[in-house]
Amino acid sequence: MTQIAATVSECLGVPRPAAADARPIQPIVADLFASDRLAILAPDALGVSAWGLWRHEMPILSRLHDHRGIRLRAVMPTITPVNFATMVTGAAQQVHGIGAYTDDFQCPTLFDVLRAEGKTSAGVGQKGYTGSELLGRSADHHGCADSRTDDEVADITIELARSERPDFVICQLGSTDDAFHRHGPSSRQVVPVLAETDARLGRMLDVLSKCDYAVIVLADHGQHDTPTGGTHGTESDDDSIVPCTWVTADRS
Repeated sequence: MTQIAATVSECLGVPRPAAADARPIQPIVADLFASDRLAILAPDALGVSAWGLWRHEMPILSRLHDHRGIRLRAVMPTITPVNFATMVTGAAQQVHGIGAYTDDFQCPTLFDVLRAEGKTSAGVGQKGYTGSELLGRSADHHGCADSRTDDEVADITIELARSERPDFVICQLGSTDDAFHRHGPSSRQVVPVLAETDARLGRMLDVLSKCDYAVIVLADHGQHDTPTGGTHGTESDDDSIVPCTWVTADRS
């Protein structure tokens, strides 16, 4: 996860945030270098264990992973605010200082770097979720889905891409994490949410591509089963390892 900030910076041709000392992910840079705009779409908690179980229920995302796919490791603790903060700073929690979405960044972010370069950014998520409450309030454009649905998150992201055209967008899709917490990531009860998420990603990718966005799709962390549902926060592979894929602006 510490490589994402450096990777985005390299692809957009801007300096890295000061704390982003990990190397860029070279396969992504090779394909997305000199992109005009870049978006990160993050289906929350879709780690490799859940992905391995249910990828056949997500044909759009599966096709992308069949073409390009890598695995990344989340930072500890494997919770949402910490790892989204790492995506936009390149730093571990001890440096960026984010433990909850109400915290303030203690080091420069991609949003700060882009602003200094005369570029703009957007953060999008449901009301009361990290995408809105941390990323949105730190970016130039704050996308908050008051309905607390990922459909509205997608609508806001699409509208921002069409009307404001920020150079960088980061979007949290929270329904996957909610379903995994409720039922456990290996329960078949999560399948309808995963199918809806897949279709939603396809709709977003179609529009973003037409608006000249390259796109990275990855999760912030994974989840593991418990007797009462799902949880995360440990350094186990179920919680820590996440799949990542990407597409160029023309969806190639």
